[in-house]
Amino acid sequence: MKKEIESEAKFTLKQVLFILLLPLTLIKVLLGKEKLGVLLEPVRDLARFLLAAKTTATLIIINILVFIAEVFFISEKQLLQYAFRPEQLAQLNFAPMASSWFLHASLLHLAGNMLFLFVFGRIVEKRLGPFLMLIIYFGSAIISSFFAALFGQGGIGASGAIAGLISTAILIDPFYFTFIFGIPIPVIILGWSAIILDITGVLLPTNDNIGHFAHLGGYLAVSILVFLLGKENKEKVRKGFLINTVFAIALLTAYLTH
Repeated sequence: MKKEIESEAKFTLKQVLFILLLPLTLIKVLLGKEKLGVLLEPVRDLARFLLAAKTTATLIIINILVFIAEVFFISEKQLLQYAFRPEQLAQLNFAPMASSWFLHASLLHLAGNMLFLFVFGRIVEKRLGPFLMLIIYFGSAIISSFFAALFGQGGIGASGAIAGLISTAILIDPFYFTFIFGIPIPVIILGWSAIILDITGVLLPTNDNIGHFAHLGGYLAVSILVFLLGKENKEKVRKGFLINTVFAIALLTAYLTH
């Protein structure tokens, strides 16, 4: 039987209950009514939670391994050979575009991308399954690269692919709760925060070395990739689109009347 991908809210609730019941559990262990191994259950729960979405976990592991290879085996000059540049498309040289999706400029760059991949990748994998999740991930990576190239922007990083997962997640499950510094927050708020930052980065450009156009291309990719979904999932997207439209109008109204 296929194991369900546990939500962050359910996982957190289990850990809170374990902590609340810990004194009783310790008494049972001391009286011999529970085995000592029961105290390690949160560790086992954490491992299951982190690895339950196998496709998402695999992508994260690959990105981490590639980054380790970057640090120890690839010079900065060599790294530039694997980075995406717009002119490569005219030369029909697509290899750097593909390799750039797994490269990161720093540990902070990697950590930020992997955190968003973990949150939004799990949602898409949970709701649509691993195959469609991969299609959306790599489809968004391709579309975001071409979109960025239209504006003369290249670079490295998985964020274009992750942007596609963000827009998909807030469409199919906008009120899925994640946790930021222990505070529960629906992903529609987290997703739109990222989108607004990128729109701001395009309208008010600064020298921040962030691929805002690539991100926007990833967000927009779902408008193409949605045609790959089945009837039931398309209906979810339609409902999610209405919810997101209302949310976006509310944000715009709040901004204009501020």
